[in-house]
Amino acid sequence: MKHRLLTLTSPLTLRPLPSPIPSTTHRTLTTTTASTPHPQPQQPQQQQQQQQQQPRPHPTKRPLADLSPTELNSYWDTQAPTASQLAYADKVFTPSRHSPIKLWTLAKFRTTPISSTTPEVAFLGRSNVGKSSLLNNLMGAEVCYTSSKPGRTTTMNAFGIGGTKGGESKVVLLDMPGYGKGSRTEWGDEIMKYLNKRKQLRRTFILIDGLHGIKRSDLNMLELFREYAIPHQVIVSKVDKILAKRRNQVMSGVTEANILGVRKSLRDLKAIIQPVGRSEGPPALGEILTCSSSVSGNHGDHLGMSAIRWAILAAAGYDGRMEVRVDRQSDGEGGSIAADADVPSAEAESKRETRWDFS
Repeated sequence: MKHRLLTLTSPLTLRPLPSPIPSTTHRTLTTTTASTPHPQPQQPQQQQQQQQQQPRPHPTKRPLADLSPTELNSYWDTQAPTASQLAYADKVFTPSRHSPIKLWTLAKFRTTPISSTTPEVAFLGRSNVGKSSLLNNLMGAEVCYTSSKPGRTTTMNAFGIGGTKGGESKVVLLDMPGYGKGSRTEWGDEIMKYLNKRKQLRRTFILIDGLHGIKRSDLNMLELFREYAIPHQVIVSKVDKILAKRRNQVMSGVTEANILGVRKSLRDLKAIIQPVGRSEGPPALGEILTCSSSVSGNHGDHLGMSAIRWAILAAAGYDGRMEVRVDRQSDGEGGSIAADADVPSAEAESKRETRWDFS
């Protein structure tokens, strides 16, 4: 480093070399009475200085923007999205006058709108796992309240995405209260009612803290999802903490060793979310996504956002052509709902209510 600094500063501190330009021309350039000067060629020292000042790519690191979805995510039961599918998802989530919009905020499940046919996905996680920050980054707007103190989200909050003038939203995202520290038992009761009974729900995304790892409260929630056949998928937040200890280390790029560290963490997590020999119910979707609200990936977007947007649209039944793949069936309340492979079964919807201690 010392040698490099001396190399950068040496052209400024060394004695001036003899100029290759004739002295008469030099006087012409420095006097106000001279005739039109001839263009002065750039000196070799100046060219060398400019080349040295340009940032050089790290020889062993790759920029985050160059990473493909399969390098920081894990797909084994599903197909990784293509570049065109990721672009389609980003387009649907592009903010406009009609997206995102806040649809409703409710504390009780019995007051949720029953006439809507728009597919819904819910986001759940421990307090301070970064859920509200993730939703803000996904939607491209600060619509969810964020705080460093746990327990700030106390109600179920629904946001419409992909809407147009005079049209309904393409999908609804729900920001749920967190479980664990700062939570309350009554919040958990209402959340479990929603997860068990809401016919519009297509998938629940559960966030696992990449910095602190999976906790007992996360394991309990995964067991409940399996027991009550609630379709769910795992997202690992704060993946930058797995890639490196400090943020500036990640911003300069990642090494193959960093990527392998993430891959190992995802393999270990796979054995937990899809346990072998357990028969309490269907496990999580065979796809683990990662994200970070602290560092940027492609096009200046936060890391992992495009892949999560595509997973949301895929759960809602969209295939990349702005059409939703649904079969209409009666919901028993005068309306209709969208049914596809991600809709909970009739047995799951009729499961009894359960109490989950969120405190």
